[in-house]
Amino acid sequence: MTALPAPPARASRPGHIGAVDLVRVLTFTAVIAVHVVAAVNPSGSIPAGGALMLLHFTREVFFALTAFVLVHRYRNGLRAGPFWRRRFLLVGPPYVAWSVLYSGLALITAPLPSSAALAQLIRNLLTGTAWYHLYFLVVAMQFYLLFPLFLRLLGGSAEHRGRHGWLLAISAVLQVGIDAGVHFAHPSGIAAELAHYSGSFVGSYVFYLVLGGVAALHAEQVQSWVRGHPAIVLVAFVLTGAAAEGYYLRSVLGGSLGPGSPGHVPPLRASAVFQPVMVPWCVAVMTALFALGVTWAARRGTGPGSRAVEIGSEHSFGVFLVHPMVVWALTHGPSEWLSRHVSALGANVIILAATVVVSLLVVEVLRHSPLSLVLTGKPCSLRPRAVCSSRSESSAPAPPVRLDAGRT
Repeated sequence: MTALPAPPARASRPGHIGAVDLVRVLTFTAVIAVHVVAAVNPSGSIPAGGALMLLHFTREVFFALTAFVLVHRYRNGLRAGPFWRRRFLLVGPPYVAWSVLYSGLALITAPLPSSAALAQLIRNLLTGTAWYHLYFLVVAMQFYLLFPLFLRLLGGSAEHRGRHGWLLAISAVLQVGIDAGVHFAHPSGIAAELAHYSGSFVGSYVFYLVLGGVAALHAEQVQSWVRGHPAIVLVAFVLTGAAAEGYYLRSVLGGSLGPGSPGHVPPLRASAVFQPVMVPWCVAVMTALFALGVTWAARRGTGPGSRAVEIGSEHSFGVFLVHPMVVWALTHGPSEWLSRHVSALGANVIILAATVVVSLLVVEVLRHSPLSLVLTGKPCSLRPRAVCSSRSESSAPAPPVRLDAGRT
């Protein structure tokens, strides 16, 4: 799966992976939940931090599934030039447009002189820091640039597949080291400055990219395994989630001494994305989500539930771009009223639901505007519905098919 829009279908059209639609919708809902919880609750809230600890699997899932979809589609080879042109033309303009919009939004609450504002915009464009979610597009474009080499590294022939276990093992060790370095190190000078942008660097997600790529080359085996071992998938999900949450609670409570003790870690830091304990949790969540997706794809029909998933998948990239602006607007208005009249949990649920609905409506409007390609990454908004229904691999509805055939 990829959270980004895909280029038009090639002449050689590999098969659509039906499981991807549900996985994308569920993970995007979790992305919005992360941002709502972080915006609505105080940074020192221990329950909110606990929720974030379990929700902070989203970027890892998206990077793994981005690699999964790309490798699955291009496993028989690609031409680098056309690949880069299509990907960057569909991702680059939305990235620039929304970086400008969010940089302008930031100036509403923190005005700057024009020269400083321009310098900040340039820095935001280079680092993906115009708003808290745009790093994803920067990392994705780095991965697109490296993808031809990545595909060669994996290899698709039988003689290469024997080394995939070693690639996974080496990249997993690297990922644990990266997460430990980001979370526990206290750099200074230039290293400290660069550490602020660790989330915008493709190397920070090496294991998840390799995992997604290897899974794509063994897609049939992966599908068969998750279908045949539901108990293992569930147990791994529960145990790794409990381990992650237990580690979080131990961090924020300072062992047995309680908040404020010498070992106390603030909830925001204790629930950070880059932690070694998150690696097994993220793998378990990916596996569980894929198992759900495979089960759903095998049973999907033409009813409203399936159609809702297809619409959500089709609008996902636009919702990703739009929703932080919606969260910002809601948390500067209705959330204050809600906090006085409903419980904290109720406020989070209501803001989450409102963000999803409003974001979908905004994206639908943008899809029917001349700026659709720039603002949503979808080029067919003004065309007849019959033409628009010829969608890219990120959204096309299709009957359940084998993972190694049809469209991705």
